[in-house]
Amino acid sequence: MKFVYDEKIDKKCKEDIKACKFIFNEEKKTGVFLVNKKTIKKFESIWTPKIEEVFSKKIFEIFEANLSKDFVCFLNSTPYSMDIKQGISISASTKTPIRAICHEANHYMFRKSIYKEKYFPKIDIEEAKEIFTVINNIYFQDIMENQDIGWKKFWKDRFNFLSIWLKNMA
Repeated sequence: MKFVYDEKIDKKCKEDIKACKFIFNEEKKTGVFLVNKKTIKKFESIWTPKIEEVFSKKIFEIFEANLSKDFVCFLNSTPYSMDIKQGISISASTKTPIRAICHEANHYMFRKSIYKEKYFPKIDIEEAKEIFTVINNIYFQDIMENQDIGWKKFWKDRFNFLSIWLKNMA
């Protein structure tokens, strides 16, 4: 995976966050975080070939599809990581970059999958994709720094969905 900073994407991330007062019922965080060559190098050093190998294998297991070979992880200066039209944008401030990448890549792939219709036909896609990330704790447990607990608003739904996913995998 390639890590890059793109000023236009960073600006769009800032605009998206500025438009909100709350994010999933939580008051939004504020702050601007430096993204420079040192920041990019930090991400590149954490995202080792072994991490990439496990990540790619597990993405395929979940979605029966691969990320494109030229998939890019954009870094942004906001307090939030997010999935975007072009892929994923990870906050330079994250203390858990691997977990953030797994979480946002899950969102990106979820949007392209049939899982919204299959598992969440009556739920808004923004909420469905947050619930779905509970499976990261199964597939990416060997590489994530810690558990993907998601947003508090979705804890009960994530727990309930996990049992459905596990039944379907059995």
